[in-house]
Amino acid sequence: MAGGLHKNPEELPEKDAPAVVDDIRSLADSDDDSRVATEDEVCDLLHVVDKIPVRLWVACIAGILERFVWYGATAPLQNYLQNAPGGEVPGALGLGQAAASNIVNALIIGSYIMPVPAAVLADSFLGRYKTMLYSAIIEAIGATILFATSLPVAIHGGAALAGVIAACVLLAVGSGAFKTTVVPFIADQYDETEFRIQTRKKGEKVVTSRELTITYIYNVFYCAINVVGFVADATPLLERYVGFWLAYLIPCCLMWLALIPVLLGRNYFVRVSPTSNIIPQVVAALRCGISGGFRMDAAKPHVHLQHGRVVPWTDSFVEDIKRSLLTCQVLLLFPIHWLCYNQTFNNLISQAGQMVTYGIPNDMMKIAGAISGIIVAPIIQKGFYPCLTRRKVAFGPIARMTVGFIVLTLSMVYTTVVQKLIYQTGPCYEAPLACPGSHDSTVPNQISVFLQIPIYFGGALAEVFCLTTGTEYAYNHAPKSMKTLVQAIWLAMAGIGTCLALAFTPLTKDPHLITMYAILAGLLGGATVLLWVLFRHLDKSKDVGG
Repeated sequence: MAGGLHKNPEELPEKDAPAVVDDIRSLADSDDDSRVATEDEVCDLLHVVDKIPVRLWVACIAGILERFVWYGATAPLQNYLQNAPGGEVPGALGLGQAAASNIVNALIIGSYIMPVPAAVLADSFLGRYKTMLYSAIIEAIGATILFATSLPVAIHGGAALAGVIAACVLLAVGSGAFKTTVVPFIADQYDETEFRIQTRKKGEKVVTSRELTITYIYNVFYCAINVVGFVADATPLLERYVGFWLAYLIPCCLMWLALIPVLLGRNYFVRVSPTSNIIPQVVAALRCGISGGFRMDAAKPHVHLQHGRVVPWTDSFVEDIKRSLLTCQVLLLFPIHWLCYNQTFNNLISQAGQMVTYGIPNDMMKIAGAISGIIVAPIIQKGFYPCLTRRKVAFGPIARMTVGFIVLTLSMVYTTVVQKLIYQTGPCYEAPLACPGSHDSTVPNQISVFLQIPIYFGGALAEVFCLTTGTEYAYNHAPKSMKTLVQAIWLAMAGIGTCLALAFTPLTKDPHLITMYAILAGLLGGATVLLWVLFRHLDKSKDVGG
């Protein structure tokens, strides 16, 4: 065959010449595949998603199982804490809505603040893999305690409150550390950094894009999380018809199961070695930048040399800090987004309890968000985004996040309207479940809980456009040495948003909920305008972290 390829096609029999020419073209296309694309090819050819290594999907499985544990553990938690046993709505401890919301918020705050010290451990000491492994073990222990103390014998023995507090601490530490490392760890498994040529079956040449591939990976990851969220949000059925202990047994078992792919893949994963602890140098460089008139260029070594000082960092280190700061500026608007998005974990569950649920557990309404995510995420990833790419319509991360903000703002406006309708409906009007007509809190206001579905659909749509993109943005635009740290700051924005939620505690009771939802809608609307006005120019930037 090789010898035949060197013959002149004109010297071959007529019937053989086309076959040889096809062989030559096929060999040329084969040689062309996987080579680095030229600048012209990058500009002119269609950009596509690259092939994904198996090890990446193994890491995704661990992350997906961990998310099931989180959703499965938190879905029944509001009812478990808020309501007393024996009522229309399931319960165990009877702490009331405000106290229950504060405990749930504290759990969420912890899970979103813990990523910062975990990021320092991952980037500077243990590495992402070991941090992920140890945090999974901690979370598994927390899930085990939550299950054990939710058993009827433990509740009757008075161990439930102490158990749930201890479990919340361990879940916050474990989940916070795990999710801040697993997200960049997943992207680490795709280690191609160049644009490369690929030839499709029909002979069309395309260019593989790292940015599109990372976007695709995170969209698949979050779509899968919506699937497990859908299943995990069904745990309230177990809570309602069997008991809280069974609802918590499943997350407990699955968290230990999540350790299996982490351990099995240890010899196959791309494991980025930790660097030296850069935090002291970052702090020192920032201090120099602040004292130099809030200009990071003032921290560069050549500036210090002019004054006879030597610093232990390089120009590129300062540029890395500048890139990280710019990324974090964009993320600073997200606490308002998280403040609204996290209503699904507490106040929207309580809102559903004020409505006619037709036998559906009120804390199971979140399943509408999971179903919506399962439907819209593939449509956007496989239909909407490729359509824009083929037409070369720019739809950068800032534009995508802005769309997410707009959708969630409209969702909060609608939530305000739903709460108004609840207060306009009997038997208890502005005091749902708290008037004689409710017959000891067993008769809610006569308005359908299905009015909540658009709220969860809006949240799912906002997640695809905004939260998935925010994760991708934090990874792509962070320098290599600070990816976990920037990812932790991105997650910490959710913790700050939950801290803000504590300020609204006086409004988380009837009849003030309309005011609370209206304020949230107004704040998010303002943040949406700021995001677009201040940062839309960044969509034109090609700067991506290493």
